[in-house]
Amino acid sequence: MNSISTKTFCVVDHGAFLPVAQRLADSGAKVYYHNPSWMKAYPIMDEAIIGDGYPDFECAPDLWNIKDKVDCFVFPDIYHMGLQKELRKQGFFVWGSGAGMALETDRVFFLGKLEELGLDVPPHEIIVGITNLRAFLKDKKDIWIKMSKFRGSFETKHFRSYDLDEKLLDVWAFRFGGLKEHIKFICFPKIETELEIGADTYCIDGQWPSLMLHGIEAKDAAYLSSVTRQKDMPEQLLPIMQKLSPYMKESQYRCQWSMEVRVTDDADFFIDATCRGGLPSTNSQLMLWKNFPEIVYHGAQGELVEPIPAGKFSAECLISLSGERGAWESLVIPDSLSQNFRPSKCCNVGNKKWFMPDQMFESEQFNSYRDVGWLVAIGNTPTEVAENMNKLADELPDNCDADVESLAAIIREINTETEEGIHFSDMELPEPEIVLAE
Repeated sequence: MNSISTKTFCVVDHGAFLPVAQRLADSGAKVYYHNPSWMKAYPIMDEAIIGDGYPDFECAPDLWNIKDKVDCFVFPDIYHMGLQKELRKQGFFVWGSGAGMALETDRVFFLGKLEELGLDVPPHEIIVGITNLRAFLKDKKDIWIKMSKFRGSFETKHFRSYDLDEKLLDVWAFRFGGLKEHIKFICFPKIETELEIGADTYCIDGQWPSLMLHGIEAKDAAYLSSVTRQKDMPEQLLPIMQKLSPYMKESQYRCQWSMEVRVTDDADFFIDATCRGGLPSTNSQLMLWKNFPEIVYHGAQGELVEPIPAGKFSAECLISLSGERGAWESLVIPDSLSQNFRPSKCCNVGNKKWFMPDQMFESEQFNSYRDVGWLVAIGNTPTEVAENMNKLADELPDNCDADVESLAAIIREINTETEEGIHFSDMELPEPEIVLAE
């Protein structure tokens, strides 16, 4: 293999995957970072500065000005399908999910693909328009409501009952205005199981590596994974991946991949595909796979490179930053955390990371809390990882907090899954209190 340090990458991203650009730069490669978020009639500085000031890679506001200098384009997130296709047509190597991203962005297509492949399809109803949705929910309880594509407008919502959550329908009717009767809502009844298992890996034209992460997530809060041989992954996962392989090959899917499967006595329901870097799980792979840049560079050409692990387990905890509502906030990341604190959506000024106000995550209190990245620990035993996470969390600046409580909850969940026959590791898990110890 040619040295990665002689290559030039361009990472196309909207802020969440700054750590990918940093990891590629750590290999000695030349890295451009292109953030198209600011390109609109009235640009906003908050969006335009993402990635500015990092010493190890260069921001490229205009992709086309640097295109001919690039060996490999990296799309760690979804969207930009047409751009990926055009760059490949022009002969560039492209790491991205291509047309395969439809499994995440189009839920109706995803459900149809499951049925086409003979996989278990989660029970659901597709309801068009808020009036029909109101009638459908009138006598229902515990319905999970989803929408395709526009996560910023509508994130998955748990509708408890009409009595408790009727107000949500009024809010949505107001929010969507004249579009309210044309929106497709996908409604899922509660799946009666406590078992949700997942795989975090990558796929190259339908090929899966022999090592991947068996990961358990506390949604948007924490993550614990075990480096696991493909053949030793939970038996419910591999048949799904194998049946998807022809479609992934057809789509020229060359990107990371995460999946969530809810296991019942009668069925294995694949409920969500993540056709990009998982959040969490990406930062674990950046640390665990010693040859991550090689995986990306050669994967972009259609060649599967097996990962070389730096440890056997990983953990991630979401980091929140406190401050005044609506204000920019800064922090200095201690040198001891430089490899473990993976910030996103920020710029670098001197020795400080600056984070824009994030209206989506502000509380109603005077102090606001915004998600600013992930704290990552790896090790060779679950106990070592838990102890490392505890130590790292203690080193965070005073205005930062890592969600170690959710990591402790994951450990308890794994113990429950083990009792139900879902194997996580031959190694003994630590007591949840280890990660919570002062």
